Amino acid sequence: MWHLDPPVHDPRDSWETCTSTSRDTLNNAGLGSRLRQAADVAQKAAEAYRAAAESRTLHDLDPAAFKIDGIPDRTVSGIVYESGMRDGPGRAIYDELMDTPEDDLCPLCRHSLATELDHVMPKADYPALCVAPQNLVPVCGICNRTKNSRAPREADKVLLHPYFDRAGHANWLDASAIPGSQGRLMYHVTAPPVWDSVFADRVAHHFAFFDLATRYGSRANNILTGMRLLFAEQLADTGPAGLRVHLEKLARSHFAHDLNSWAAVAYRAWAADDAFCEGSFAATPSNEPRQSSDAPLDRYK
Repeated sequence: MWHLDPPVHDPRDSWETCTSTSRDTLNNAGLGSRLRQAADVAQKAAEAYRAAAESRTLHDLDPAAFKIDGIPDRTVSGIVYESGMRDGPGRAIYDELMDTPEDDLCPLCRHSLATELDHVMPKADYPALCVAPQNLVPVCGICNRTKNSRAPREADKVLLHPYFDRAGHANWLDASAIPGSQGRLMYHVTAPPVWDSVFADRVAHHFAFFDLATRYGSRANNILTGMRLLFAEQLADTGPAGLRVHLEKLARSHFAHDLNSWAAVAYRAWAADDAFCEGSFAATPSNEPRQSSDAPLDRYK
């Protein structure tokens, strides 16, 4: 959802590093050597993956073309990624990838800290990509567990790729105050008119898939809880017009850093709400339900 500069690590070097300590034993039929000899396969797989990501056709990739011949998928990912990268000689690559996000935030949500590496195309089905750097994205545990091992099958349901998709050049995140709720917000996507329909559908799907409406609404409510006294003092000193100007300034400051900052959108929504600027944030809330996702999401099939 938020762009990261693509890794510069060579996929062949990554594969060779992560298989460098794989051993041949009497019982594994030269497994270590066979994995090292698969470097060409891994490089070609990474090239095909990159081409698909750049052309937005990841959903067309056939898992059968991303196998290591004669070696079970789980064996490949277990040795090359688990033992070779995460817990082995490729750990330096792993750590460099984890250090990429600005402010240490997950690029899929910009809500939680990035603490894990996600395989965009899952290693269980695409083992030749298990240590391809551009297939590895630092994400938070919430997004990683939500995505799990699903691969896209439809063009309009491909989750946004932080290395190859750019959705941050225009403001698409929006919100409005829920009437009678003391300023609780309902977040939603408003696609810029310059977006093509498939990309707009992908952004909307990404937003719903990771339940960002609920996650951002919770953050905004926490901010509001801590700011109510300040807002009340501003209202008493300058009236509704002064509070609106104050909120607009806060929004501009956050927008200067991120056009789709949930905090910027919150301040803008409060500034645009007449009732809020007149003090509804301090009133007793009605029985308005807490924000939740619109409808059960049909995830990847």
